[in-house]
Amino acid sequence: MRDEWAVVGGHAPAHGVAAALQDCMRIMASIEQGHRDGFIENDGIRLHYVDWGEAKARPMVLLHGLGDCARSWDPFASELSADYRVIGLDLRGHGDSRWAAPGAYRLEQFVSDVEALVDQVGLTGMVLVGHSEGGQIAISYTTAHPAMVDTLIALDCGLDAPDPTGQGVSSPTWRRWEERFSLEEVVQHLREGQPGSAHDALALQALHLTNELPGGRWTWKGDPAALRPLLEADLWRDWRMLRCPVLLARGRQSRVLAHAAAVRMQEGAPRVRLAELEGGGHWFHLELPSTLEATVRWFLQAPPP
Repeated sequence: MRDEWAVVGGHAPAHGVAAALQDCMRIMASIEQGHRDGFIENDGIRLHYVDWGEAKARPMVLLHGLGDCARSWDPFASELSADYRVIGLDLRGHGDSRWAAPGAYRLEQFVSDVEALVDQVGLTGMVLVGHSEGGQIAISYTTAHPAMVDTLIALDCGLDAPDPTGQGVSSPTWRRWEERFSLEEVVQHLREGQPGSAHDALALQALHLTNELPGGRWTWKGDPAALRPLLEADLWRDWRMLRCPVLLARGRQSRVLAHAAAVRMQEGAPRVRLAELEGGGHWFHLELPSTLEATVRWFLQAPPP
């Protein structure tokens, strides 16, 4: 029998963009008191990370997907930081990390950024969490460094080539790079790809994905060259080599990781549990962070033998 768990969740009431931005400022004010910003360097690139919780607590490292940033983990990280040292890395070319040279956005280079984080911050015995392409990076890192990862959590992360129809696009998709937007337009754009995310979560994400320009306009922080598929490696080979406990979680409404593909992944490695989370899609950590937190805690308390 497959080892699965289904979680039922609900959505907070929607409200307007202006109210969402006010809520976002309030949420940011409270979250800012509970995190620390840090920087490391790898390949000559200055990389930013966010650090929640006590430094002596068990480490949990969070890797976002392409087109996203570490601060998108805020709602989820704030829930876990009471018991874990939660560290979210801005991948190269994303968030407050510097851009890489052209062509330096391959899977192995993202993995090297995780290696640099673990080495320079001094992490051992960690829980490694990756969303979407961040999950692919986490899988590759865990295969290369099995002694460093106690538990792997892959959130709505597939192993197959991207859908050529575009139906499985996972990133916020920085459209029309040269244009300048109001923050309200950024929130609306993010909502197109994340219809299940709460307004305040989208507003928080919008603030950290963009830079403010004179005149009240905003532009994307990230390097558009970073938005390319990472599946040049054989991730199925890496997946089959995993020996640590693995939680594979997907939103039941996800268009990125289908149920059949998730079942195939569960059957492809020895210690995998599959959790299919009701009420959310690909962006479950933004849509219902408390439900995801409960799922992660359930798994960490009783991982598969």
